[in-house]
Amino acid sequence: MNRIQTCEMCGIEAPVTLVEIDHVELYACPKCAKFGKPIISYPPKKSSTPTKKPVGMKKSEPRTLKPPRKDFLHDKILIDGYGTLIQESRKAKGLGRAEFAKIIKEKETLLARIETEKVLPTDRIVAKIERELNIELKTEVSDETSTTDSFISKSTTLGSIAKIKRKKGK
Repeated sequence: MNRIQTCEMCGIEAPVTLVEIDHVELYACPKCAKFGKPIISYPPKKSSTPTKKPVGMKKSEPRTLKPPRKDFLHDKILIDGYGTLIQESRKAKGLGRAEFAKIIKEKETLLARIETEKVLPTDRIVAKIERELNIELKTEVSDETSTTDSFISKSTTLGSIAKIKRKKGK
């Protein structure tokens, strides 16, 4: 199915087709489409046997789409220096690393890596640490702290990010 649209690889306006390149489906112009395989969509097959509802089932209501659980743009992020804050709060309560790891039911080595900021803790672990030490490790994401707008412009295409390796002719 060809239609005039922006190629998701190089960004030019051209007739594009749906292709699969490295297990990713995208719309590509004829030049870029040769790097993948075309995806052909067929209409769904109709079942030859009628489906029957179990006896006693009510007529189902149309499903409504549920909103996502969290909007990542309005989510909270870890504060800078979270490792030292955890370590200082733990020591202020007079707890050793091994003792605190037992309290929050995590491994001591994981806690050590979190305190040295070599590992980002999961939301579950952050919640346990915040609850036991009575501290806040996350802050709201604001427009000033969001780097997605400055990092990715509206016209960024896959081709402007990835380098295409071409076979050398022999």
